[in-house]
Amino acid sequence: MEKGLESFDVIIIGAGLYGIQAARTYLAVHPSSNVVVFEGSSTIGGVWSKDRVYDAFWTQTPVGMAEFSDQRLPPVPELDSYYGFFPAKYVASYLESYVESREFAGRKLSSRIRLDSRVTRLEKKGGTCEWRAHIFVHNKSLRDEEEARNYTATAQKVIDATGLTSSPYMPSLPGLETFSGELVHQKDIAQSHVLHDSANHNVIVIGGAKSAADMAYAAAKVGKTVSWVIRKSGSGPASFALAQGSGSYKNSNEAFYTRLTALFLASVFVRARRREWSLAGFVEWLLYKTSMGMLFFSWIWKRVTARAWKGADYSGRQGKGDAWGESEDRGFHNLQPDTEIFWQNDSSGINQRPDFFSTIADRVTVYRSDIDRVCERGIHLADGNGTFVPADVLLCGTGWDIRSSYAHLNDATAHDLGLPVSQSLQSAQEALHCAALDTRAEAHILRRFPVLAHPPTYHSTPATLTPLRLYKAMLPVSDPSILFLGKIMLGNHFRTAEVQALWAVSVFDGTLSLPDEDAMEREITETVAWCRKRYLGKGQLGNWFWFDMVPYTDCLLEEIGLESHRGRKGLRDLVRPCFAEDLFGLIEEYKAKYHKREST
Repeated sequence: MEKGLESFDVIIIGAGLYGIQAARTYLAVHPSSNVVVFEGSSTIGGVWSKDRVYDAFWTQTPVGMAEFSDQRLPPVPELDSYYGFFPAKYVASYLESYVESREFAGRKLSSRIRLDSRVTRLEKKGGTCEWRAHIFVHNKSLRDEEEARNYTATAQKVIDATGLTSSPYMPSLPGLETFSGELVHQKDIAQSHVLHDSANHNVIVIGGAKSAADMAYAAAKVGKTVSWVIRKSGSGPASFALAQGSGSYKNSNEAFYTRLTALFLASVFVRARRREWSLAGFVEWLLYKTSMGMLFFSWIWKRVTARAWKGADYSGRQGKGDAWGESEDRGFHNLQPDTEIFWQNDSSGINQRPDFFSTIADRVTVYRSDIDRVCERGIHLADGNGTFVPADVLLCGTGWDIRSSYAHLNDATAHDLGLPVSQSLQSAQEALHCAALDTRAEAHILRRFPVLAHPPTYHSTPATLTPLRLYKAMLPVSDPSILFLGKIMLGNHFRTAEVQALWAVSVFDGTLSLPDEDAMEREITETVAWCRKRYLGKGQLGNWFWFDMVPYTDCLLEEIGLESHRGRKGLRDLVRPCFAEDLFGLIEEYKAKYHKREST
């Protein structure tokens, strides 16, 4: 073996939800395998790590769903729960306990995770099936001369579980270099002192999604003068669904994550069989091919939107005065989304606090305007008046840089594997081929879901990257030795992480019957075309499956040939929420079906 070279059976990159589940699942099936997880930061959990959670950061997934199937989340105190939603700090503690309590072949899962170990380059060794990961180790606790070292790890199988929330996207604003205050992205706010520094009076939050809302709320609750700026040229502020459920459902997630609801999503992942009668096929025909069904479909989603917007009361909260005795228009109406919830063009979140809307309406000034320029002590808005907004701190809830999340792959490799890269890397011939496939796929999608042919007026920024072209959003058509987990955006990553991990293991094991490359390419193209029509601007990269967690994970498990996650028949299977515990036993079912002779 070369000096500074370590060899493994499987290399996993990233120790967030997806990396943890990839390691746990592979080892549960192959406990004696030599598996390593490289994590670039000093803590596990990714977005849920103890270094990234703060008081105002709560889950959008409730108790019973924000956990893995093989270990329950410890009870959350009632004072820290709102219709089952709770502070993210409990997830951080849960994940640390989880990796300590899972043991395979006498080794804890935690011992397989190497922290402060960043994969700087991943490449295939020429002429072989071997992947080489170049690792940079940095430990702040060591002395300068020992701070860093480099080595290389090899394996024939790789799972890239870096997800989408590892590399912040920072806005490029004119004059930003002149700003004398502090600039902090949402990823770093938990480690920042900005909200607790008495010298920081004026806080500007930039962005329209849930992360920006959390920061605006957090800043207001500690008494800062808060301005929230949502650009006019963007896709608009997020919709905030109510936390409470209806009927027998304890919360809105329980009501939403059912197989009955999945039939009302216009989801490409719902299996509507053409050659035999099925409920899914009948409902699809009824909702999308008949006048009565389309009216009913439209009415259902208008009701969902109306319920959420009524709870927010965007216009009615104006001018009522706040807790400080003031009475002025703080622009709360600027938080009303541009499109209905169905389309998701402006994303969505859960309102997990009873005082969220009142706090924002009373204590936060909301602007819907682009930023013209940044100056030393604030910003000037591009609102026609050059309105000046003072700032000691700029908090950026501006999302994530997807390309940087796999910077360890060079552009050529990323392109060949089907990851989003600059469109300039496509040859003219390839661009024409993809355009022809996209046109045919879009026509097919609109025949299946005519409702998607009539979207509302919406803002969309022209795409600069190619779409995600992975089979099932995980597998490169050209190379089954590497899979990418967590490269999609949806409402519940806990369940998805478990199911994607088992699907990945089935690919590596050869127990999954994959279609040929042409069939995979056709399905990928249809998924991208559907995503763009279904989720508008948010769907440009073909990886936005926000409402589709249930049909997507069901589709993956059906492809593996597993059924224990269902466990119910008829109406009960349709209306019962999909809880984490439903996945308990899946690995044993998989092993019994495909690894009967393998000793565990």
